[in-house]
Amino acid sequence: MEQQVNEPAVVVRGEVPEEMVDYARRKFVALLTEAPVPILRAELRLEHRPDPARERPEYAEATIDLDGTPARAHRHGATMSEAIDRTLSRLQRRVEAAAERPQSRQLRHRDLGSWHHEDQPAERPHFFARPVDERVLVRRKTFAPHSESIEAALFDLEVLDHDFFLFVHDETDREAVVYRTRDGFGLMQQVETPEAVKRVEIPIELGPHPATTTLKDALTVLDESDAPFEFFVDAASRRGLVAYRRYDGNYGLILPS
Repeated sequence: MEQQVNEPAVVVRGEVPEEMVDYARRKFVALLTEAPVPILRAELRLEHRPDPARERPEYAEATIDLDGTPARAHRHGATMSEAIDRTLSRLQRRVEAAAERPQSRQLRHRDLGSWHHEDQPAERPHFFARPVDERVLVRRKTFAPHSESIEAALFDLEVLDHDFFLFVHDETDREAVVYRTRDGFGLMQQVETPEAVKRVEIPIELGPHPATTTLKDALTVLDESDAPFEFFVDAASRRGLVAYRRYDGNYGLILPS
């Protein structure tokens, strides 16, 4: 049954033709209208990045709130129509997965291919090589404080289209991180849970134990390595935080709310 949806927000950066904005809006509204659950919020971002070194200078990103469950997709394209089509196709699969959340988040007896829903990870742009002395912490994000299983965190990682996801593990009540690896997924935990990891029947690589340190020292680790993020235990609060490298060359921080 089709639902009535409010006009989604469309944010444009750079020189994007008006006909492409209209094309994106029509396709986005059609997707939202057919969504199986209520849409509480929807935003589409279109961006032209005029860099002759980029093979795919056009970028589209769609974010929606499916009755309290966020979903996101983003893609690059050689043309704006390609970026729009690939983004909304990816979002459609995330809408379907989120609508089936109680079943989809159960990973037992499923292989890695079925978990990805025949989808491939989004292409990530290269990090801007900003000089170290010019980098600043420009964004702080919080995450929901409710605890969840490793399987549920992996589901959220996929639906949100993130490279990593900070969560509170329901078996330890401590922060942990799931993240993408070349062959599947990785997990970093403050408290090891071997039995919980065994229950996740997809390839999952155990990462290093987080260090107890300060935000300043965690940012130094990012400066001195090519790691996209640093999961650490804050020496003052004893909570697990994630400092990460933004694509504009600055830093971001994720912390419990």
